[in-house]
Amino acid sequence: MEVDADFDEKMMRMIAGFIPGKFKKVKIVKETHLQKELGMDSIGVLALVFRFEESFGIDIAEMGVEIDIAKLKTVSDVINAGRHIMTKVPVVKEP
Repeated sequence: MEVDADFDEKMMRMIAGFIPGKFKKVKIVKETHLQKELGMDSIGVLALVFRFEESFGIDIAEMGVEIDIAKLKTVSDVINAGRHIMTKVPVVKEP
């Protein structure tokens, strides 16, 4: 499945929805560090992955794609992982 031009923005909005209250005023850019600047722990990052699955209607495990949560350190890392996952989504052609 192709990733559209708005994908990065969608991902940043999704990340913004998971930021704990006291970090809500931090400006989110691709270089923003998830834990240090946004207060997201590993459970928060995992919840973000689940939200990604829900938002795009996919099951990452069923697709056989592995994600190393520990390597998702910045907003850019999350966006790149999302892009990688979306390239693995099979395209369903409508009749």
